Amino acid sequence: MSMFEPAGMKPFIEEARGFRMRAGSGECAYGIGCAWLGRDGIGPDKLRKDRAVLERAFDLGFRYYDTSAAYGESEFVVGSFLCAYPERRSSVFIATKSPIPKELSPSEAKAFVAGSVDESLRRFRTDYIDLLQIHDVYTLGQALGEGGALEALREARSAGKIRYIGLGTRPLDLLAEAVANGHVDSVLTYSDYTPIDQSAGPLIRLAAERNAGIVNGSPLSAGLLAGADPRTLQVPEGHEESVVRRGLAAEVYDLCAAHGVPVLAAALQYPLRCDGIAMNLTGPRDQDEIVSTAEALRLPIPESFWQALADWNEERKARTKA
Repeated sequence: MSMFEPAGMKPFIEEARGFRMRAGSGECAYGIGCAWLGRDGIGPDKLRKDRAVLERAFDLGFRYYDTSAAYGESEFVVGSFLCAYPERRSSVFIATKSPIPKELSPSEAKAFVAGSVDESLRRFRTDYIDLLQIHDVYTLGQALGEGGALEALREARSAGKIRYIGLGTRPLDLLAEAVANGHVDSVLTYSDYTPIDQSAGPLIRLAAERNAGIVNGSPLSAGLLAGADPRTLQVPEGHEESVVRRGLAAEVYDLCAAHGVPVLAAALQYPLRCDGIAMNLTGPRDQDEIVSTAEALRLPIPESFWQALADWNEERKARTKA
């Protein structure tokens, strides 16, 4: 839990439980990542189409929506959804992010993030944001420096503009530092807890010790586990991590085929087996993808498959060490 969390406020991990996906009498720790919505502008037809994705997601039981000021017009799309259904505001959790230009000093970063909070509120057309995350930084100096961006978020919380403070970036060491020192309520990791990569495991264990929340982004490993044979997918050939992950994804694809389990269902359900994850995010491009996601989350998967996957992961790790 953040050392700056107001007295009497629920820890993020407890609050997030109230916004899990609900289907019938069950629930699961899934929300919607809105990165693909608003990417191609917000003309009337496109806005209606993208907002319809959120409407369909709500109908299917999703209550947690995560976006960023860096995702084109995504915040505007989410705001359009909120404005169309104002009665739903208290029943949904809205998370967004503010990037920080790398050339800014801590004091300049504070002013930038304070302005970003106000701009996000304007685009959402709401008077509060549930979670504001610092986004895609590769040093914590701008946030933790004296008079830095973290101070802006604490002030925004005191003013009632935001409720929780988070960090979402790729370097796991920065996420761990923020959790260890109690600077944030939650951290968002991306593509690092999937059937082919569990590098976020130590971070998840640390967060559990500190009562901080873990948000697991991209359980499909940037689309490698979305359903198509990974060998048919293009990745940047000069990017070693992507090439390696595509090879591992192909092995999992074959394992799923051998057990008669759709790879989409396996990838989506895999992080649900980790109690230390407060929320997982899936990022649909259209209504068909959110429907297929909901169906995959409901599909029964035999324990024999999960054991086979665990055995494969152990073999993979031994292979890497050899």
